[in-house]
Amino acid sequence: MQLDETAVSNITQDESVVVYPTMAHLAPDGKHWMLNIHGCVFETVPHNFSRKILLQLLARIMQASPEDLESEVFKKHIHGFVVHQHAGKQIAVRIGDNIYRLKKKTKKNGQFNGKIKISVNETERLVRQSEDGKTVHFSVVAPDHQPQKFLGNVQPIQSEGISIISDIDDTVKHTDVSSKRAMLNNTFLKEFQTIPGIVELYQQWQQQGADFHYVTSSPWQLYDSLAGLFERTGVPLGSFHMKSVRFRDPTILRLFIARRLGKRRTIKQIIKTFPKRKFILVGDSGEKDPETYGAMARRFPDQIERIYIRDLGGKNSNSTRYEKAFRKIPDDVCQIFEKPEELSIDLSGTLNP
Repeated sequence: MQLDETAVSNITQDESVVVYPTMAHLAPDGKHWMLNIHGCVFETVPHNFSRKILLQLLARIMQASPEDLESEVFKKHIHGFVVHQHAGKQIAVRIGDNIYRLKKKTKKNGQFNGKIKISVNETERLVRQSEDGKTVHFSVVAPDHQPQKFLGNVQPIQSEGISIISDIDDTVKHTDVSSKRAMLNNTFLKEFQTIPGIVELYQQWQQQGADFHYVTSSPWQLYDSLAGLFERTGVPLGSFHMKSVRFRDPTILRLFIARRLGKRRTIKQIIKTFPKRKFILVGDSGEKDPETYGAMARRFPDQIERIYIRDLGGKNSNSTRYEKAFRKIPDDVCQIFEKPEELSIDLSGTLNP
């Protein structure tokens, strides 16, 4: 980033920006915070021919009726996939009284990423001014002709403490990834619903001081819908780490197929960013969470305190799979559950049995 009081994002009146919730970490000097800035520039445009074909394919797979495709739910959930993302956009953000210009412009998928270095004193001042007393608020600096305001927040994460790294699909949100048709129907045709009991569990953990990082195979295009679910149901906010895809990918289903290496890479980066923190990994048996979390526990045995896997039943739920996924990991680290009520609410008891 560069401090530039004259910088303005070169977005047009027809373009919009979505800003994703991120985290900040202390710099090595202990005197500054490194704030991650992440978002996307896009424009709503009429459907072109290729997108029309893909929507028809999606409708055929879901066996959706014309009425389904005209519903407000479908329009809301599909919106992020049919917009046009803009590359080459310069982004400037205002944090406190200063304006910073991000070094790199938006990529082909319209996304921008950058780090901004702010003193500890200034960061603490901005956190105190926030409504929740936990985050640093910022805004995208737009031209005067842009009527919209694009706001974001960054949560400073202390070097020590407890973090929950959580999957979303079938861990927080009902998706049914075991059935591709059901998965797509639950994603595009139905209002998102949380797993019974998970909101209460996560709220209890939040009240005990836990921070949250949501690492999912769901694409960034669903962020707005997921954010709406979190706000409506009270799921604790945290940093979001989703999958980057383009709607032009050869198959609709590829949008939701887990890329195990990508998810592992993200989790590994979070853990390495906070080498003194303890982590609880929460996921489900529908995709590759057991294998991914097992690999992380073997790689970071001093930081991974617990692994919780929600068992969805079916062919992917069996002792042989779990034994292989959690090989060389102490038995008391891993727990398979069906309902969130089975998990310990008391984090102090979880970490110090």
